[in-house]
Amino acid sequence: MSSGADGHRHTAINNMKTIGTAICFSILSTFACNGAEFDLGRHGIVSVAVPDGWTVKGEPSDRPGGKAPGYTLSFTLAEDVNAKCLPTFLYVTSRPSDQAGNRAEVLRSCEQFVSESVEKKENLKDFSLERGYGAYCVFTDASLVGKKVKPGQYKVMGSGQLQPSEDMVGVVSLFADDAESE
Repeated sequence: MSSGADGHRHTAINNMKTIGTAICFSILSTFACNGAEFDLGRHGIVSVAVPDGWTVKGEPSDRPGGKAPGYTLSFTLAEDVNAKCLPTFLYVTSRPSDQAGNRAEVLRSCEQFVSESVEKKENLKDFSLERGYGAYCVFTDASLVGKKVKPGQYKVMGSGQLQPSEDMVGVVSLFADDAESE
């Protein structure tokens, strides 16, 4: 029989696939062919399939001087569910298309979450994309395990990055209370 902390760690690690799938679904739904559409100017149109119970909003990212450096989407669930997904697409001009560099960037950006997590390490996973590549990590907030969370606090967080084309990078964050959530 494992201790409470080991049991939570085991559960969190076993549930990483569930969260990874949710992150991947959220990102992939951004490239679906039906639902809401967001015009990214010369970078194309993003069509979003919005799952039942979710809403999506999109707007150009603001920058002083008027030129939008990207586009931000926000997926949220009904008011009684404490979860959200925030993919942001950034327009780039000098970023080489390299999966190893993308994975290294995800690991670097996730270092800040390791010490406070149940996992105590980055568990890097690759997205399976039709075009391009991407990677993500999932973390469980150790300070919130076994506690009831307030709206706006999340027990589980996923963070990733993808590059669907040479001139666009996507950064995604997923927040939820439960790794078992759909």
